[in-house]
Amino acid sequence: MTTSSMYDLIKTLTEIPGPTGQEERVHEWCANHWSSYAEHVEITQVGNVVARVGGSGPAIVVLAHGDELGLMVKSITDAGLIHIWPAGPDRRGKPAHWYNPVNSPVVLLADDGDVDGQLVYASGHVIGGASDKQSFDWNDWFVDVGYSSREEVEALGIHPGTRIAANVPTRRLGDTIIGKAMDDRAPLAVATALAERVDTSKINYELWVGSTIQEENGLIGAASIPLVHDFSYGFALDVGLCGEVPGTQAANHPAKLRHGPIVVHQDASVNYSARMCRAAVEAARSRGIPVQQAVFQNYGSDGKELIRAGIESVLLTMPTRYTHSPNEMVTEDDCNACVDLLIAFLEAEPLGPRWSGNTA
Repeated sequence: MTTSSMYDLIKTLTEIPGPTGQEERVHEWCANHWSSYAEHVEITQVGNVVARVGGSGPAIVVLAHGDELGLMVKSITDAGLIHIWPAGPDRRGKPAHWYNPVNSPVVLLADDGDVDGQLVYASGHVIGGASDKQSFDWNDWFVDVGYSSREEVEALGIHPGTRIAANVPTRRLGDTIIGKAMDDRAPLAVATALAERVDTSKINYELWVGSTIQEENGLIGAASIPLVHDFSYGFALDVGLCGEVPGTQAANHPAKLRHGPIVVHQDASVNYSARMCRAAVEAARSRGIPVQQAVFQNYGSDGKELIRAGIESVLLTMPTRYTHSPNEMVTEDDCNACVDLLIAFLEAEPLGPRWSGNTA
């Protein structure tokens, strides 16, 4: 089987539109691609995609998520301009200061086919001069699709509820890869590369890979992953936080781009398995794979739902700059090192039960 380059996988996956709640194009790509080498592939009733790759031993799922942060149509003005709303939860009543995709090209997933647009705001001279406004409201942002009336826009199959995704190309920039939806398509590329590259005759687990819906909407899809199979272990794959750029604090986020995968011990919602974290770090070091360790604030992952359902889990991330923006940045080397770490973990002596005593 021919393996794909990490860059090609990331570029392909990030450029597929898949805003929260409408991930099917991403997951259909996964199902088609994974079917060429997996023993079993399925898309569940809610839209999660899973594949049994092979191997024997305790079942382990390596899980990414297919959705990206997106928007949806709230209303359309008489002049054909589109008011928007987040496709995920809104806890502030206005855009968070760390989420600012405005001035980006977007694509609207209209009923009659994709429609290009531009996410904009009343800018420059028309709002120039002194202003007391300190932050955007949702109604300050709107999408312009280049038409002059509501009727023309509605004729394109656009209506309240139509989802919107950023539509920027993924490209190389120096030794990095930059684009939208690295969260969580770069981790999904890692899961795909793992399934392509692993030698199932050498691993000590029954390996599954998967991708969930609506992670950005409260880990919705991950809650039903345990219904697919009796998994003992899980790796949640996601983007990792770096504190090496202006406006951040290295004391809070000491991980760095180009320094290898990040094993996360805790985030804002859960403590991950201490022994799985330790085993992942040891597996990496045994093969000379660079590895970082971290605690993440203001962060959550599908691993929370796996643990809630009784699946012992760890969060593995690849260093990422500018998360939750159309300019997310990763490196090919860090992503490939994640694959290498996972293979090293799978080929190591498997974790056993926490207690082997007899309660009879």
